[in-house]
Amino acid sequence: MSNHLFEQHGRRQAGFTLVELVVVIIIIGILGAIGAARYFDRRGFDSNAFAEQTRAMLRFSQKLAIAQNRAVFTQLNGSTIGLCFASAMPCPSGSMVPAVAGNSGATSCSPSNWYCAAPPGTIAYAVTPSSASTICFTPLGQPGLPSGGNCTTSGFTGATVNITGDGNTNAVSIAAETGYVF
Repeated sequence: MSNHLFEQHGRRQAGFTLVELVVVIIIIGILGAIGAARYFDRRGFDSNAFAEQTRAMLRFSQKLAIAQNRAVFTQLNGSTIGLCFASAMPCPSGSMVPAVAGNSGATSCSPSNWYCAAPPGTIAYAVTPSSASTICFTPLGQPGLPSGGNCTTSGFTGATVNITGDGNTNAVSIAAETGYVF
């Protein structure tokens, strides 16, 4: 009785052929190379994280203005985002909003107790309209633009911070009437 599944001793052959093993190793190598490239490229993660950090800072700025019953200015100068109780740029040292746990450690955010953040090296951001490089919140939490050292809501039509990295853009927007940050 001759059956190709059985050897002469009656046992079934098991295992893979050399060709099958080589094909599987090649496929694993290709998938590993693609996965490793995505794993070590942090720009997408950094862009998303900085967008969330920007949203949190803008929301905190609004809540702080309401809680302390005074205007809070969020300065977006292209290299940092900082919170200040004055509209002057750069923020005077006596008017810097203190950070609870220190800032992001960026050298451009000095002193270290100022509520300030800088984007990672591969991330960039821009504010539209460009006149919104400083966005303020009134004691009622309404968004506005600085005018003569004060925060005025007239003429503020909303603003968007576009954060780019890894070929993607994350938009952080401030609604005109309510100051809702999304």
